[in-house]
Amino acid sequence: MKETQSGFLFHSRFNPIGEGERIAEQIPIPLSDKETILIFGFGLGYHLESYLQKTNQPVNILILEPIEGLKSIAKKFFDRISKSYESKGHRIQIVFGLDEFLSHPLSFWISEKTNQVSPFLHPVYSRKFSDLTLSFLDSLKQNSQNKIAKEYFQKIWIRNCVRNLTSSFQNSNTSLILSGAKNNFFQNQTLVFTGASPSLEKETDWISKNRNQFHLLVSDTSLGWILNFGIIPDAVLSLDSSRGTLFHFRNILPKEIPILTWFGGCTYLFDLPNPKWIYFSTHPLDQILRSLFFPNAPILENPSLNMTGIAMSFAKHLKYDRLVLKGVDFHRNGGKTHCRSSGYEAYDRFFLSRKVSLSKTRFQKSKSWDKRFSILEILKEESPELFHFQPDPISKTVKKLGEGLILEDLKKIQFEKWIQFCIAHLDLKNYFSSRILNIPSVIKP
Repeated sequence: MKETQSGFLFHSRFNPIGEGERIAEQIPIPLSDKETILIFGFGLGYHLESYLQKTNQPVNILILEPIEGLKSIAKKFFDRISKSYESKGHRIQIVFGLDEFLSHPLSFWISEKTNQVSPFLHPVYSRKFSDLTLSFLDSLKQNSQNKIAKEYFQKIWIRNCVRNLTSSFQNSNTSLILSGAKNNFFQNQTLVFTGASPSLEKETDWISKNRNQFHLLVSDTSLGWILNFGIIPDAVLSLDSSRGTLFHFRNILPKEIPILTWFGGCTYLFDLPNPKWIYFSTHPLDQILRSLFFPNAPILENPSLNMTGIAMSFAKHLKYDRLVLKGVDFHRNGGKTHCRSSGYEAYDRFFLSRKVSLSKTRFQKSKSWDKRFSILEILKEESPELFHFQPDPISKTVKKLGEGLILEDLKKIQFEKWIQFCIAHLDLKNYFSSRILNIPSVIKP
């Protein structure tokens, strides 16, 4: 078989079986039944058949044929090989087209039991189709980075969740569970949420002028800018689990302003004197807490995977009449990604050098930034009823936000019961350290 435009041969013209045997010698042998061999390049499958002939135990194989145009020919050969060897316990799958493969995460194509993927590049494909090969390898690198990031943040979220829960019992600071809203309290009410896009600087006058006509929920990144103009929010939303969150707050938040956050949020927040309104996220630990102790509490989903998504869920569950977004349009000003006074100016000073300027640390090129515009479309599709257009704000009479919320005492939580349930029913044993498991009870039975 050859590539028609250039006449390039995919296999040896004289001895394709012998060539397939030589290539098969280079394909790795799995060390366990939880390992999947990912082969880039199928052709007519001579190397695959030779590999299966020499293996002494069943193997899991995922094949990517990057050239979709070969499907009509190659599928016949794959079906024959698959039928012959799946009866011996081998699990073989093929994907035609690199675009099709990249349209889903790697986890979509492999078994849930797989804990390791070993890639193999067909030498002919890597020489002839270097651009496709690089795209394939980049996708594997990204999947690897995503896995590492997931494991890293999983540990942080669990650590923070346990630490914040225990400190909430030990501190005198008020921490309450968001369990819902009073009937029709937020009907005809408007919620304005501010992100930290550079456009917020141009929209501040509108917020200040109409401040008495809506409830104002600000992101922690926009808090500094909003307070600079004497605008006092009704609450601050903070999601980030990292210690960098303290650069957003910087001891500038008035003590009476509540913080809307979750148990996996930054531990610094739970040491502040401000009231905490704690919502339940879609994280498994939150789900268990809710099901065991607060079954009527809402779950705030995050369709856009950023702070605006939580703000939208907050407005949706409280049944606000309207949600107005300011500073979340993702428009840039001279390459800037955030408004001033976000706290990143102070944070970035730790990373400055002779070659890295303060402006360079918060600059993104247009190509990567433009991808973020779809987030607004996701939100509008998720809850179009919150985004109906009205030329002027908003509500003639504004009620106090806190008076409409149903907030429950978190001391209903039984710490040991929660931990035991998590260990028994979730694959989290490796994330609960011995220190966490030995924490003395802070909850009276």
